[in-house]
Amino acid sequence: MKPSKLQQHLNTKHATLSKKPIEYFERLLQTSNKEKNTLEKYVTLNDKYLLASYEVSYLIAKTKKPFTIGEQLLLPAAIRMSEIVHGKQYAAEISKIPLSNDTVSKRISDISNDQFQQLLMRLKDSSKFAIQLDESTDI
Repeated sequence: MKPSKLQQHLNTKHATLSKKPIEYFERLLQTSNKEKNTLEKYVTLNDKYLLASYEVSYLIAKTKKPFTIGEQLLLPAAIRMSEIVHGKQYAAEISKIPLSNDTVSKRISDISNDQFQQLLMRLKDSSKFAIQLDESTDI
């Protein structure tokens, strides 16, 4: 926008702020950026926990073990190992990974659906795929 239009907007829509010094707005911008960075850091951590949960759920599904093994064996074992090797701080971080029975079940279902969708996309994109139908009438 043109500076003149910005000035007019400031004077008409935000009359109480038009008399504030530039330092006020710079400080406001810095505060906003700090909050944004904190939120991004928090979201990144949650994404890491989510990814770890999916990876462990995938391993549970591959080994065909009961879904409860995640919270009954794997999570306590991982916490104990990290306490021994790295200390309690890392153990607290590992304990935030969701591995309950219902969570693992949902993750495995999500992974299964995603793999099915990927297969369908590959088949649709393939030029060498055709459906073969058996037209025999004997039952």
